[in-house]
Amino acid sequence: MMSECAYLLPDTRMASRRPLLDASNTVAIGDAGAVADAAERILGECFGSGSFDDALLRASFALVDRLFAGEHPGYLGCDMPYHDLRHSLDTALVMTRLVAGYQSAHGASSDALTPEYGLLGVLLALLHDSGFIRRDSEAALCGPQLMAEHESRSVEFARSHLRTTSLAHCATLAPLILATRLASDLDALFDKHPGPAVTLGRMLGSADLVSQMADPCYLERCYYHLYPELVLAGKDRLRAADGNEQLLYRDALDLLRHTPRFYEGVVRQRLDRDFGRMSRYLDVHFAGDDPYAAAIRRNLDRSVRIVADA
Repeated sequence: MMSECAYLLPDTRMASRRPLLDASNTVAIGDAGAVADAAERILGECFGSGSFDDALLRASFALVDRLFAGEHPGYLGCDMPYHDLRHSLDTALVMTRLVAGYQSAHGASSDALTPEYGLLGVLLALLHDSGFIRRDSEAALCGPQLMAEHESRSVEFARSHLRTTSLAHCATLAPLILATRLASDLDALFDKHPGPAVTLGRMLGSADLVSQMADPCYLERCYYHLYPELVLAGKDRLRAADGNEQLLYRDALDLLRHTPRFYEGVVRQRLDRDFGRMSRYLDVHFAGDDPYAAAIRRNLDRSVRIVADA
């Protein structure tokens, strides 16, 4: 019998000094400047150079970089091992590619997005987990303790940021971030917004899930990083009305054991049914060779091998 970690890399915070690349092996997803460069290039090719506020795009990536580093006034640095800067940057990159694929398919129709909406979608993806960042007055807390409310806090942060920008009139669309909350009533959320905003919301929810499941070190991040977050947040168990507790995950390996079931029962349902298969526009963007879908398949296959040999 092999060790349960036989197919796992060491803790990815220490595994390598080389930049970790995205699913397409082209962009360093831990580097805010590199992801901003990629997003600016993709949106420029999609909508045309000068059609959107590229200065706002770059300023927002710089803002998030400072925010997670603890260099934004009034905020402490990110202490989330899983929901970290890298995840936010990766989600923004996936969102950019979804926008580009969608435009490629709908650019000549009335369903096409405006450059302004394309930029807005990328910024909301970039800011979707900003609510995990603690304010100076919350030093006694740890980030995982904010898990239950982090989406609403992210909405608040995104709305505040947008109000100071050329997209101030779009600040009312910040609640689209709530599409990333698994417990959200999407019908109620989307009923409040026009069609193009609903498209962005479905893309945003898709980008959040795809970026996680396709991460090159997704299983390592679940084992070393997500499980501790869940324990600190109390999300590794359910508490009944009578006070009794039911463990959802006995340990980090048990979390990996649940990965295929989580994908089939939650992620695929969310992507295909609730978000209208928006993830298919990644295949359009990559001309029929979606590296994210391939990466997800590899991660699922590897999770089965790890559990079988533990």
